[in-house]
Amino acid sequence: MTMFLLLSALVLAPALAALAASRARGDDAARRVALAGAALTLLLALVALAVFHAGGGVALDAIGPAVPLLGVRLRLGLDGFSASLLPLLGFMLLALIASGPRAALDRPNLAALLATGSAILGVYCATDLAVLAVAWVAALLPGARLTSGKGASDQLLRRTYRIFLIGGAAPLVLGIGIMAALAARRGAALPFDIQEVARAGIPEAWQSPLLALVGISVLMRMAAVPFHGWLPVLLERGPIGVTVLLAEMQVGVCVLVRVAVPLLPDACAEHMPFLAVLGLISAVHGSILALTQTDLRRMIGYLVASQKGLVLLGIASMNPQSVSGALIQSFGLSIAVTGVAMVVWAIEARTGTADMRELGGLVARTPRMAAFFFLLAFAAIGFPGALTFIGEDLLLHGVLHVHAVPAVMMLGATALNGITMFRAFQRTFLGPIPRGRASAAAITPLLFRERAVLLSVLALIVTLGVAPSRLLAQHAPVVERVLAAVGDGPAKVSPHARAE
Repeated sequence: MTMFLLLSALVLAPALAALAASRARGDDAARRVALAGAALTLLLALVALAVFHAGGGVALDAIGPAVPLLGVRLRLGLDGFSASLLPLLGFMLLALIASGPRAALDRPNLAALLATGSAILGVYCATDLAVLAVAWVAALLPGARLTSGKGASDQLLRRTYRIFLIGGAAPLVLGIGIMAALAARRGAALPFDIQEVARAGIPEAWQSPLLALVGISVLMRMAAVPFHGWLPVLLERGPIGVTVLLAEMQVGVCVLVRVAVPLLPDACAEHMPFLAVLGLISAVHGSILALTQTDLRRMIGYLVASQKGLVLLGIASMNPQSVSGALIQSFGLSIAVTGVAMVVWAIEARTGTADMRELGGLVARTPRMAAFFFLLAFAAIGFPGALTFIGEDLLLHGVLHVHAVPAVMMLGATALNGITMFRAFQRTFLGPIPRGRASAAAITPLLFRERAVLLSVLALIVTLGVAPSRLLAQHAPVVERVLAAVGDGPAKVSPHARAE
């Protein structure tokens, strides 16, 4: 019960802070409340991680009250992957609120950012399918309110978000309902409980249709082809704080490894090659389109879609190294891309645009901003010394073990992403100042709070990249469980596998 109370407090802390921020007397007061709520969330997440390690680093269950008439148990839990994501989300919330431009973080945006974070924490901690479905849908509602409010005149953004909201949530909810019905038919007293569903088993004839339903939602959140169109639009036109959380917090990966693979093992074993092909197509497709963009925010959208495609390819390859690399890559990508997005946010706040055709010469006035963009951009695509380098190295070796052609195409996508980021740096910070734009002297350098947050982001990804063994060891039981579920046996994953 103590662990249940801790995880419940962790999930509810940002939601309560969102409520308090929405009722604050002004934006400054709302910002202070939001900072306090994000700091408390990070603290509780670190405590939960410490308790997880104190318990031996194995999966933890925190059982709360049950609602028998509905077949729902308020049950929360952690495994090695979700336990690492909790402090990451707390850190990202604190970083986005602390460094974001004040004009872009008014009361509605702060409340939406915190509420989205609260719902994502619910997805990470849920071990009951009904709780998972509620949290999944709840994570989409704050952004929907922002984009459909009276002040939102961007029809493309509103339509895209509605399609994303309905398309991303409805199949998962329907799939969960069918799983619960099948589990109840097989005698499960609490048919939404993941462990009871696993014990009851899903009939093999139902597994492929259910994987299709759950897969659509997962692929939507991972921005895989052909469900990728929402991500560039939201990152270009939407509220960047909420969009970064939706794009970078790996709920799709979490549901894939914690729900789809354990509950639908036969279908996963049969259809993982198809998901691997989708992941490879997404990686190459995203890298090509990112190279052609002129807007920094839209470019990041396609870059993220490309990198998420590599993560999907790694998981679907079902190799110890590829799955381990995919989990590490998803973790490191969240940190690095959040840092890049914060630099772009700062550029847009100072210049009024994220269009690279209207930028240039910023290094003369903002050398620190240029340095942070350069370092974080290349960390996002796997530069040596960053955590993403470890993830991509494991991914490459794992995929190469399965087939050489996808590995070569993966290298090509990564190379294109590197060219994209270098061109973005060159066009944004180097060269002459474009005609018609005010002098670079009118652009203010990074504030102390922005420098402190970006330095923290950079230090985190480099520290984990230099010493990834602890994170690899924490993810290893999850990798073993995933591989065992699809019939490859409990392959042992060394914490140091290819990490040196």
